[in-house]
Amino acid sequence: MTNLYPGQFRISRIQLINWGTFHGYFSIPVARKGFLITGGSGSGKSTLLDAMSAVLVPQKDLKFNAASQQDLGRHNGRNLVSYIRGAWRQQENAHTGEIAPEYLREGATNSVVALTYDNGTGTQHTLIAIFRLNGGENSVSQIKRLYGVVQGDEDIDKLSPLLTRSLDTRKIKAMYKGPGASFTPTYTTFADRFRKRLGIKSEQGQVLLHRTQSAKSLSSLDQLFRDYMLDTPSTFERAEESVEQFEDLRQAYLRVEDVKAQIETLAPLPQLHSQRTTAEADKHKAEAMNEALPAVRARLVAEELDYRIRALTAQQAEAHSAAEALEAEVTHLDDAERRAAVAVSQLSAGELAALEAKIETAEKEIEHRSKEFHHLAAAADQWTDHFELSPHGFAELQANARLRIADFETDSAQLTEQQQEAGVAARDAATASASLESELHSFSSRRTNIDKALVELRTQLARDTGYAESELPFAGELLDIAPQQAEWEPVIQKLLHGFAATLLVPETAREAINQWVNSRNVGTRLEYRTIPEFAPAPAPARSPQQLIHKLEFQDHPMAPWVRHHISSRFNYECVNSVAALEQVTKTPAVTRDGLESRPKDKDGSTRFIKDDRTRFNGTRWYRVGSTNTAKIELLRSQLTEAKANARAMAKQVHELNRKMDILRTQRDKAQRVLETKFQDIDTASAEARKRDLQEQYDSLASSPEAQALATAHEQAKEKLTAARAQLNEAQKHLGNVEGELNRSTQRRQSIGTVPTVADQGIAKAVEEALHKSRRKLTIDDIDARRDEVQANLQETARTAARRIEETNTKIVSVLHKYLSQWPAEAADLEPQASFAGEGMEKLKFLRADRLADFRAQFLELLNGTTVQNLSHLASSLRHARSDIEQRMEFINKSLERTPFNGDRTLRIDVKDARGQVVQDFQRDLDAATSHSLAEISADEPEAAVARYHALDKILSRLGSSEPEDIRWRNLVLDTRKHVSFIGRECYPDGTTANTYQDSASLSGGQAQKLVFFCLAAALRFRLAEPDQDVPTYGSIILDEAFDRADPAFTRTAMSVFTSFGFHMILATPFKLIQTLSPYVDGTIVVNYDEPIIQGRPQARTGYSLIDATSYPQESQESPNADA
Repeated sequence: MTNLYPGQFRISRIQLINWGTFHGYFSIPVARKGFLITGGSGSGKSTLLDAMSAVLVPQKDLKFNAASQQDLGRHNGRNLVSYIRGAWRQQENAHTGEIAPEYLREGATNSVVALTYDNGTGTQHTLIAIFRLNGGENSVSQIKRLYGVVQGDEDIDKLSPLLTRSLDTRKIKAMYKGPGASFTPTYTTFADRFRKRLGIKSEQGQVLLHRTQSAKSLSSLDQLFRDYMLDTPSTFERAEESVEQFEDLRQAYLRVEDVKAQIETLAPLPQLHSQRTTAEADKHKAEAMNEALPAVRARLVAEELDYRIRALTAQQAEAHSAAEALEAEVTHLDDAERRAAVAVSQLSAGELAALEAKIETAEKEIEHRSKEFHHLAAAADQWTDHFELSPHGFAELQANARLRIADFETDSAQLTEQQQEAGVAARDAATASASLESELHSFSSRRTNIDKALVELRTQLARDTGYAESELPFAGELLDIAPQQAEWEPVIQKLLHGFAATLLVPETAREAINQWVNSRNVGTRLEYRTIPEFAPAPAPARSPQQLIHKLEFQDHPMAPWVRHHISSRFNYECVNSVAALEQVTKTPAVTRDGLESRPKDKDGSTRFIKDDRTRFNGTRWYRVGSTNTAKIELLRSQLTEAKANARAMAKQVHELNRKMDILRTQRDKAQRVLETKFQDIDTASAEARKRDLQEQYDSLASSPEAQALATAHEQAKEKLTAARAQLNEAQKHLGNVEGELNRSTQRRQSIGTVPTVADQGIAKAVEEALHKSRRKLTIDDIDARRDEVQANLQETARTAARRIEETNTKIVSVLHKYLSQWPAEAADLEPQASFAGEGMEKLKFLRADRLADFRAQFLELLNGTTVQNLSHLASSLRHARSDIEQRMEFINKSLERTPFNGDRTLRIDVKDARGQVVQDFQRDLDAATSHSLAEISADEPEAAVARYHALDKILSRLGSSEPEDIRWRNLVLDTRKHVSFIGRECYPDGTTANTYQDSASLSGGQAQKLVFFCLAAALRFRLAEPDQDVPTYGSIILDEAFDRADPAFTRTAMSVFTSFGFHMILATPFKLIQTLSPYVDGTIVVNYDEPIIQGRPQARTGYSLIDATSYPQESQESPNADA
């Protein structure tokens, strides 16, 4: 049947070199009527079909063993590498336990597939695909490819010598340099060339042929047209473009929001700036008033003093006149009193006067002894409530005083000793507190645990030699004790105490450091080491208990050397008990309590060390550690305790001093008692003497004449006394006035010229403040009022300063927040209060310019291509059904060319099948894009933002990579799933005989006939011109064809394809050979074996050719298969 459908290209031969388990060269003739590939399960039928797909299918659409994948619902692991390498089984690696494929071809290898097409009229074309992997290459991306189209039926076996070492494109092209031969490494170029030669109209035709290969389970029209016929709708591409373009709109929106956020962040600045300006004005006014206060006070005092001096001068003159008049009066009365006294004296010959004098002396003695008695009682009131005022009682009081003095010697000696001890303790506590405070200050000023003297020495060394301090670390700064090893910290600190203070110097700095150290007195012990650039590897740790495992090392260039040094020089085994210490004999060991042991010496002795000279019971003495935080915390705690102790000691000293003062006071009072005589306090005898004198006086003065003279004398004395009292008051008043006048004059002179205040407003404000709440301000209370005003002004200034500081803090906070969110603005702004003005200028610029610009850009984009594209997407979704209906008209025309059942033809109609989710999406899309051509203006920000969020809601989900959103996107965008398909069986006049809405209502044979009839029509539509009865390209491949169908279904489907003029290449089980024999004139049986080759099993696939009539078995093996 070589003349069957002349002019139609059908596959006439398949050639393979090293394809999968087809190892070697194979040439398989393909019958023109139809070709059947059969064999057992796993024999290699699909391997042969995949070889054909590797040539015919675009790489992006290629799926190997597609029919099986369809059944399994997952990827089966086949790819181009597995076919080139010949993967044939999975083996577990005995060493790694990994499951890996076993290959027939491990090193550099090639696979070649060739398909020869013959149109039955003498024209032949051979399509060649060459694939190469070099040794060690097992990735699809590493495959080297070459595709060729050669005119005629060409053998590819002759290519093998050219592929031994490489894919020699030049030699291959030279071998096929005849007319019509072309080679390219690009599949698209290769496909364009062979489609033109074989009559395949488009790449869609190629893809449909590949999909048809796995169409064995097609059972519904929806599945056929959705998965096999209709192309991926443009809605996906439009949605992707919209998502991409929306990114510009999103960025514009984010810029607007960013500017708004900047404005919101900077918005507090104007009010804060105003508050700060007000506070600064208040502070300036208060300070100016406080500065002017002395001058204003001096002026007011001067004015008051001037007024007072004038008034006192007038008072002085008046008082002087009154005193002179009273002096004359006293002189006159003095003469009268003297004359009266002379009369009394002459009467009693002076005896009354003598008695008066004695009585006066007696009264003074009584008063003196009474005072002495009260002083003595006050001195003795603490050790006796009352004593008898008699010689006996006074003697007992003095005896008690002697006991007090004797007790004082004992008590004071004891108290003095306590004072001395407390004084020493107080001084020691104060010294300790000061020492701790100094040490805390020192450690707070640096991060390191190393001694202050060494740190200061390093600072000077680094400054003088030009090295950074970080280049000259102390060993202890590169170490930390692991947090989980805290219980070992004291002993580790003790072991590494000396090494931690070792200064580490780069080898390159050796000469400079040596010169510097040698040229001066460093003032302390300095040990330093020069460190090479590359440190040796640490000594291997023999035990997890070694000291190095309890340390953590900083990221520093010298840390590897430190690690090596500790691992080799401090390779202590850290053990928990003395018994465990005894077990360690090869390395030094140490217990948690600090007992060290050394390996046994050559003389058989073992050295043990316990050094408790310094107690490392706190972090104060630690040197190891990258930071000194723990040491600072300890020092703070110790300083608090030391200060409390110092205060307690001082309090104790104060209390002891108070007790000593009490003892001394009691001693002094007892001493006074001893120094007093009884007659000094005996008021009774003095009062008896006065009584006796008074009786004598009364007896002498009782005569009538004496009484009259005495009365006249007394009256004269009274007048004189009264006049003298008035004179005394007048002189006192005069003295007071003169004294006040002198003081006022001196005070006024001390003020001198009153200073003036430049700002009269300030001066007035100060004067008002001084007079505030005062009915009258006097010179006596002006200083008190000045102090009140001064205190108020100072408090006002302090309050204003606090307000300024608080406002500045808020300004700094605003600027810091702004710059932390927008660091690019740091070129013009700094988080400092002085930049408030610049911040407000920035705010003004953002409000006036940037917000408007970005909002305009946002609106321009919002009214631009993004919405337009979504509008087109919405339009595409709305018109999807009509577009599909138009496409179906071409299919229906193809269906009309071939009867479906007798004289009846088949027609496919389209029905809406959108679900609620799709309808909701289209409704949201329409709402978001409605009136899209009507631009939103800058006066409608709410509408713009509302539209943006509506678009964002849609496009964010369309662009999402979440599995749920991907499923949703495929559902709402795949318009193929928005419709379903109905088959109508029509009479020639167009009336409907039967309607097939879905395959569920049909029998299996009816459903298969319906679907495959439509598939054949679709293939003819893709492959043939509209006026062609038979397409130019005819070979159709079906894998696992009809494997679960009965003979009737199989014959029905085959009749459909042959009625459309297709060349069927079928891979199917043995059971269908008899059923399919009328439709084929060539059959091969693919066989698989695992022969033992070179002592190990090897997979081999071959085939046997069966004649179409007599089925003689002609076995063919690879001509170059391994023996």
